[in-house]
Amino acid sequence: MTVIKRTTHNGFTLIELLVVIGVIAILTGILVPALGKARAMAKRTVCQSHLRSAGLAFRMYLDDNNQLMPPATRMPSAQTNSKPPIADFIRPFLKDTKALQCPGDDGHRRKGRTQRYYETEGSSYEYLQTLGGVRVGVGYLTEKVIFNNEKVHEREVQVLYDYTNFHGKLGRKGSVNYLYADGHVGDRAGE
Repeated sequence: MTVIKRTTHNGFTLIELLVVIGVIAILTGILVPALGKARAMAKRTVCQSHLRSAGLAFRMYLDDNNQLMPPATRMPSAQTNSKPPIADFIRPFLKDTKALQCPGDDGHRRKGRTQRYYETEGSSYEYLQTLGGVRVGVGYLTEKVIFNNEKVHEREVQVLYDYTNFHGKLGRKGSVNYLYADGHVGDRAGE
């Protein structure tokens, strides 16, 4: 009687392992850019939410201050005038002071050093200081404000906006978020 010896493999061959590793590498190469884009979109969305909160704080500030826009400076660290930063005016009306910090404000190279605007300016958002002292119409969402001796609808007046392009290359849609006087948040194209 002849005995047949069966050989069983308890593992994978080298070629099988290399194929699996190659497939995983290809899938990773496809997914990593998509995850980066999703992370960037999430930061932009949180930034827009923060600007909406700042818009509500503005509304409360205006209600308490005879509908006059705050006389704040554009960029406190530049010390171009003695006006306080916008954060000093609206922070008391915010439940969370982190609402003035854009998650995209995670460090930008400027003059050879890393700068986080929230740390140096007290906010990630620049204020249009020429609005200081301007009276907002009684119908906050519908009335017109006078800006540079012109009547402009509030949906066109940028009140707060990212100090720089936190959300993409400058000039591209969505690279900078804006809070408009009527309370909506969008980009410069008015999305």
